[in-house]
Parts: sequence; C-alpha cells; structure tokens
Amino acid sequence: MPYERSDVEFPMWRKKMDSSMFVEKCTLIPEWVKNDLFKIKEIYPHKSRKNPQSKVEIQYFHPDRRKTKHIGWVTTTYFEKRKDVQRLYFDNEMLANLSRDFKMSYHRTMEKIHRGCNSPTIEKEIQFWEFIDIEFDFENLRFIFVPHYTLDEQILEDFTYLDSQS
Repeated sequence: MPYERSDVEFPMWRKKMDSSMFVEKCTLIPEWVKNDLFKIKEIYPHKSRKNPQSKVEIQYFHPDRRKTKHIGWVTTTYFEKRKDVQRLYFDNEMLANLSRDFKMSYHRTMEKIHRGCNSPTIEKEIQFWEFIDIEFDFENLRFIFVPHYTLDEQILEDFTYLDSQS
C-alpha cells in the first residue's frame, strides 16, 4: 500500500481508474469536484473540444518522477431536466501513459470489451482498484495527474482476451 502523498500542492481528487479513461480518453468530473473542489464549472462552459477555450494543459508525473505535458479539454454537456455534465478529455500520449502505468485497469478494460459486458460485471468478477490523483492548478488552469496506487501485472489468467491475441 502506498503512503499518503505529502507533495500535494493543489486541490486534489483521488479517482478510481475505470474503463472510460481507456475507451473514451476522458473522465466525468463529479459535481462535488467541479463545483466545490476545483471550482471550474464557470471556467469551462463550452460544449466542444474544438473551442480553444476548452483546451487545458495536463502535466503527468511518471512513476520515475519525470514530468511530461499533454493536451486536454474540458467540455460541458447541458441538459434541461438534470445537472450539466463536465468531462476532462486527454490526448493519445496521455492514454499511452495511463495504459502503461495502470496495467491491471487497462487489462480489465480490454477484457470487458472482449467479453462484451459492462463495467459493474467485470469489476465484480475481477476485483482490484487502482487510483490516480488529479490536482487542479487554478492559477495556471492546469490539471496534474499523479499515479497514486498502481498494481503490477497479476492474475493474468483471468484475462481471456490475452488468449485471443496469440
């Protein structure tokens, strides 16, 4: 189990890794995060990633502690009868980093796709959790991704999609 981080500089959200990170290259930003923690609801009102004001920088802390910069976008989807939804999208290089550093969550996502099942089903069958810390630097409008809890590859026999790749 990792120690709690002492180097947290900005408001932080500890997010469980899930398939949306690998399949859609994004994560839904919960109400409490966008409204209370990061206070970004009004900063990113745009519907499209094509809008230049949706663009954000994402800094990624690799496990070896080097940092890389990536492109991201925050979009807002508006609904008449329910709360608006904000999503944080990221580029293909970030996807490659997450797939490499969160190996088990990536494998489980590929297994879910291979079996054609939903996330609750596969998470019940193949149980584990990996977490990423997402910080928001309000002054520079920058997100910071720090892998917090990752697992080495294990229980690979549970992943039948690997057999189909041989």
